[in-house]
Amino acid sequence: IQDSTIQFFDALDLIAYSLSLIFFSVLLTIHYSIRYTFHPVFSFYFALIFLGYILCAIAIVSYVIVKFLAGENCGMLKILETINTVTYSYLLPLVFCLTLERLAATIFVKRYENMRPWSAVVISQIFCVS
Repeated sequence: IQDSTIQFFDALDLIAYSLSLIFFSVLLTIHYSIRYTFHPVFSFYFALIFLGYILCAIAIVSYVIVKFLAGENCGMLKILETINTVTYSYLLPLVFCLTLERLAATIFVKRYENMRPWSAVVISQIFCVS
């Protein structure tokens, strides 16, 4: 593959993930401004999802910039790849936990609004990290 083709697709990545970074940052700001509208556990999980996607976008944008400026043999690229991989690996179980939280809110509709299951949130975060 020619270098110009690789640079073209790197530029597309840079544009797409920069837009993604802006988009998720705006969504996080909006969510933060109306966070008291939702159950605290839902707000916490949803904010973590936004933060995760923001971190992934930052890692990929940084990766493309470092690759362009320092070349493909820069040691920083491996660190940025690891940050991106670990964050994405955290997000899938986090979405599962958010789904379980919404299921619990649906099943226990009358009692759930007054519940604050923070111990379950701590356990879910251990699950997400491991």
